[in-house]
Amino acid sequence: MPKRIKIPQYAKEEAKEGLKERKDNKAGLTKKQAKSKGIASGVERAKQIMENKYLNEEDAKRVARFYSRFKNCKTSRCETAIKLWGGRKFGKKLNKLYYSE
Repeated sequence: MPKRIKIPQYAKEEAKEGLKERKDNKAGLTKKQAKSKGIASGVERAKQIMENKYLNEEDAKRVARFYSRFKNCKTSRCETAIKLWGGRKFGKKLNKLYYSE
């Protein structure tokens, strides 16, 4: 059975905030936009984080990799995108867990 990672409340709140901010700065991709690029959707990831208690290990690794790619980006769009994926704290935690940041 795959390992599951509990989604903390702060990650749920960050994802919710990211969805609100997205309306203003269009950060993160919709499912359709992401599919056309062959990547994961920030909007779908935010919904997954908000609606579930756990992430499976593969999804948790995807969050960690996303954080790793964008952790040094400080623009408002990047900040919103990071929030869609559970926020910096969650990304850092998962990155450390899987990739020893």
